[in-house]
Amino acid sequence: MENCGYEIFIFYLYTVKNNEKIKNMIKIYILLLLFGGGCLFAQDVGRQQSIDSAAVRYLQRAGGQSVLYYGNEQDWTTRTRTTNHQYLNDMLYAKARLSYHKVIYPEALLRLDLSRNELITLSPEFRHTVLSPENVDFVELHGKHIIYLHRDSLPGCPSPGYYIILHSGSCRVLEKITATLQISDNDKSYYYAFTTRYYLCKDGVYYNIRNQSGLLKALSPYKKELKRFISSHGWQFRFRNDAERFIFLTVSEYEKLSGW
Repeated sequence: MENCGYEIFIFYLYTVKNNEKIKNMIKIYILLLLFGGGCLFAQDVGRQQSIDSAAVRYLQRAGGQSVLYYGNEQDWTTRTRTTNHQYLNDMLYAKARLSYHKVIYPEALLRLDLSRNELITLSPEFRHTVLSPENVDFVELHGKHIIYLHRDSLPGCPSPGYYIILHSGSCRVLEKITATLQISDNDKSYYYAFTTRYYLCKDGVYYNIRNQSGLLKALSPYKKELKRFISSHGWQFRFRNDAERFIFLTVSEYEKLSGW
C-alpha cells in the first residue's frame, strides 16, 4: 500500500462516528502498520524519511485524537513560584523525535521535567500530557538521546528514570540530571538546584562515577595506559572541567585498548 493510500485510509477513520472504541483500536493498528514497529536503520535513510513524513501527515490529520495524547495531564496543584525552572534546557516545548510504544513521532512537542522525572507532550488542544514511561522507547530532545531506564538485576543498577546516553559501545555511559526544590537563605525565594550523576555500565556491572579516579578504577586493567592518554591531552583535560567530554573520550580510549 502506497503512502497516499495510508493517508486516505487514515482520513476515513476520522469520518467514522458510530463506534469510538473500534475507531481507536483501528488507529493503533494503522500506526503499527504504518511504522513497522518503529524499527529504523541508519543505512536506510530514505525509508526513515518516508516514515517520518507519513507520521507528520498522520498527526496533522489525527490532531488531538492521536494515541500519543492519551494519558494524565501534568499536575499543577502543587506548583511553586520559583526563580528558575526544572526542565531540561528549556521550559518551552521543543520538537523532538520520539519512539513511543514502538511508533515513531518525528516532530513531537516535548519537555522533560527533571524534578518530577516526567516526559510531557503538548497536544493540539494545549493539554500537557505526561507520557507513560513504560511506553517510551527513546527520545531525541535538545540534541540528546534519552531513554527511560527500568531497574534490572545488574549490580549497581541506578533507580528508574530518564537518563541521557552519553556513550554506547562495549560500555554504556548514562547521565542523570535531577532538579530539587530549594529555598534561599537570603530572600526565602524558591529555586531549583541541579545535580548530575554519571553511571558506567561495564561487563554487566554499573559504576557510579563521581570523579576521575573513580572512572579510572572502573576501567581496569588499563589504568596506567589511560593516565598516559589523559596526560597527552594537557592539564585542562580533567573530569572536573568537563565531565561529559572527559568520560566520553576516556571510555572510548578504553574500548580501543580492550580491542572492542
